Amino acid sequence: MDALSDNLKKHNLKNTPRRNAIIEIFKKKNLYLSPEEVWITLKKKFKKCGLPGVYRNLESMSNCGILFKIVSFSDDKRHYGLCNNHINKHHHHIICIKCKKISSIEKCGFNNRIKINGYEIISHFVQLNGICPDCQNKN
Repeated sequence: MDALSDNLKKHNLKNTPRRNAIIEIFKKKNLYLSPEEVWITLKKKFKKCGLPGVYRNLESMSNCGILFKIVSFSDDKRHYGLCNNHINKHHHHIICIKCKKISSIEKCGFNNRIKINGYEIISHFVQLNGICPDCQNKN
């Protein structure tokens, strides 16, 4: 948890028991989760645990790169996943739409500062959705 703690400190966030518990939830499950799913798990450990606080923590941890936001799922809810690449190396994520497993991809065909349709690319993120090998083998 040292790299994650360092990342919190670097972004002026305290290393609290609740934040550590949130990180552990994502580490154990290695899946993307909604704030409600995180909240349900946290309530078992912390008596006073409100959903707005969970949203704030998830958003703060997303802003510092510990978590990343998952985009557009069928239930139209916000989801987060643990970013396993904590050294700020350029990478993207691939997500299994069946089991919710997350993997990192370090290959990228885009470079910042190139032009596409007249736009100068300043930054980008790519999220790939697919079916992981384990889920493919189940069918």
